[in-house]
Amino acid sequence: MVANRRLPHHPNGSAFVNIAGDYRYLGEGHYESVEAEIQGIPVYPSVKESLDAYVVPLCMERARMAGIPVPEHYISNGYFDPPAIVYPINPFMRKHSIVYKVGHVKTIGKSLTRNYKYPILVQRLKEEASIREFKCIVGTTPVDEFQSLAENIWDLFHLPICKVRVIEDGEIMLSAVEPLPLHQLRSKELKLLRKANEWQI
Repeated sequence: MVANRRLPHHPNGSAFVNIAGDYRYLGEGHYESVEAEIQGIPVYPSVKESLDAYVVPLCMERARMAGIPVPEHYISNGYFDPPAIVYPINPFMRKHSIVYKVGHVKTIGKSLTRNYKYPILVQRLKEEASIREFKCIVGTTPVDEFQSLAENIWDLFHLPICKVRVIEDGEIMLSAVEPLPLHQLRSKELKLLRKANEWQI
């Protein structure tokens, strides 16, 4: 049971907090949330929340509607104007690409669309923009400057453990939320997890 975080109230005061860190479809973490939902146990994240967080176009739209800054973006069948961050939208690929040169557009576009079979999501970049990542642990993070965003992501998606990519360009914009398996947490993140959670048997 999570203590000191903003969980919706439930009549019995308990919920299952899934700390697998990887909730991708058909994976172990996904099935743990599915099983809890089938049993009628409130679970964080819900299956819908994790799927929405990991599908970048859905993540962008939900974040935008929640007031979280996101970069200008569009969906393409393969062509895009660099500089940009490009994310695949298909069930077979997870790796994104950061593209600065026009000469790389065709190769990256063909690869991430799997020979133009699936669309891609393109986030526009400015030359001076920086791309950073941080670990989010039940709405907290070891990186103080990202604490507000970590709280917002928790409130929106209820992912107990995740990796967050941001674009910094005069403001901090959410680029993507990705899996972060529990075994990849280092000591400082594990301390945050222990501090944020109160386990009961």
